[in-house]
Amino acid sequence: MTLDPSLLAIRSGLAPFRRRLWLRRVVRDATWIVAGGVGLELAVALAARIAPLGWAWSVALAIPVMAGISVLIDAVRVRPTLAETALALDGEQGLRDRISSALEIAALSPALATAEGTAADEATAVGGADARDIGAGHSMSVAGADALIAGSDDQAAAATYTTFVRMQRRDALASLRAADRRAFRSRLPRRPARAAAILAVLLIPALVLPNPQAEILGQRERQREAAERQAERLDQAAQRLTEGRTTDDPRADLAEELRRISRELRDRPEDLEAQLARLGSLEDALRARLDPSNEQRAAALASLARSVSRLESGSDSNPDGDAQRAADDADRLADRADALTPQERERMASELAALEGVARQAGAGAQGALRDAAQALSRGDATGTQDALHRLGDELARSGRDIELQRDLARTASDLQDARRRIAAAAGRGQAQGQGQPGQSPATGQGQGQPGQSPGTGQGQGQGQGQGQGQGSLGGGGSNARFLGSGTGSNGQFRGPTSGNKQFGTGDLDKVFADFDRLGRPGDPSYVSGTGGDGQTQQGQGSGQGIPNDAFVPYTDVYQDFYDFAITSLDRSAVPLGVKDYVRDYFSSLNP
Repeated sequence: MTLDPSLLAIRSGLAPFRRRLWLRRVVRDATWIVAGGVGLELAVALAARIAPLGWAWSVALAIPVMAGISVLIDAVRVRPTLAETALALDGEQGLRDRISSALEIAALSPALATAEGTAADEATAVGGADARDIGAGHSMSVAGADALIAGSDDQAAAATYTTFVRMQRRDALASLRAADRRAFRSRLPRRPARAAAILAVLLIPALVLPNPQAEILGQRERQREAAERQAERLDQAAQRLTEGRTTDDPRADLAEELRRISRELRDRPEDLEAQLARLGSLEDALRARLDPSNEQRAAALASLARSVSRLESGSDSNPDGDAQRAADDADRLADRADALTPQERERMASELAALEGVARQAGAGAQGALRDAAQALSRGDATGTQDALHRLGDELARSGRDIELQRDLARTASDLQDARRRIAAAAGRGQAQGQGQPGQSPATGQGQGQPGQSPGTGQGQGQGQGQGQGQGSLGGGGSNARFLGSGTGSNGQFRGPTSGNKQFGTGDLDKVFADFDRLGRPGDPSYVSGTGGDGQTQQGQGSGQGIPNDAFVPYTDVYQDFYDFAITSLDRSAVPLGVKDYVRDYFSSLNP
């Protein structure tokens, strides 16, 4: 079953008008939506200038997106039907409902809407019908036409009605073809367009002019980023504390507390006072548990561990001074104590007795075990020697664990201190400044003296001048002078440098005194024994080939040793933040 060709032509002819009408509706509604969106943008911009709204830009970006989605939804909603298009075209072009009537009659009389029904009715149509009468009746109501068909059995009346419908469709099609193709021009509604223009003009300065709340928002963003970074550092510290630990280790509880603070930093970065208070409280608790002499004990324990391992192996088998390795070596010494000869027992007793001074600094337990082992060896008591050496191994291992615990606590306290400083700095707090006068001229000097007997006498004269500028948490000034002046002394007393410094470089000729074999490496304990006195000096001269002094080495060979020790000491000690920065800057300036 196919539609009447006239109806098909009407439907295809209405298609371009339908699209134009659709576009007009979309433009009309989109203008209202744009006006509303610009108004919301202006409201958000003004609110962001009154209060620091961190979500203002997100909302400002979301408004155009939501407006676009609203336009798309509205476009689907306002898509016109054929009947709506016909009615609108009749009204736009003054067609007196010709096109809409044709579609309505087809909808109410489906039998006349098909090509087959129209052909059958035409076969019985009365010829010679007055077209003018039919044309004059094109505006007949549909209800009247139906009544005519229903109330009359006359075949001629039915044929007349069919002819009327056919001619009305032709008339509607002719009117459609004659309609202006530029109908339904898109027009902007005046009121919403005017409102959108005014709001856009007001929005431009609200967006372009500096926002007084931008500084506050920037500070909050910096604080949030700092809190996130410090939370990551605390998580790393917690992970470091729990690696290889048991549940009853105090570091496990500390790691859990660090994770809790890390979560709070991420959840509430804007709560500055509370976060700083939590970090400061935990840091104070850790500082209270620290042993100020821990690093001295560690140095003494490392020296004792190297000596015990050397005593067991006969070589420097434990250069790092590992306490656990020394404990194992002490146990091996105990296992073979009963097989020692008298000469070996005497030699070992003497060597253990010589280590008592080092053991005293390492801890009372290690000192007591070492003394008991030396005494048992002197008596030839193998059982007592074994027991004392086993106790020495246990004390070495326990002391090593205690020192490691103290170092972990100190490092964690340092991390907390650094986290507090960085969070406070991100919030614009806790800054200190100091100033001095900039340096003007390098210093120069000379010195001279005469050798003599000890105590010697000598004189030196010189002068130096230098000024500097410093700024930071320590305050005060430094020196930019490249050379130091000479000192003035008498009776052999040192009062300052006796000759000017040369400008420092990084070549092989810039050597420093670093006799590690005699003085020990950085961190090893130093001992001074005996008393001083007056003595004679001898003078002489000689010539010949000199012997290279291995104690003077290029500073680039030993820089890393001293740098690692300095940074490790900073992390393990309660050093003020300003001093930490000062030391780091100092070593950075020496970095080859």
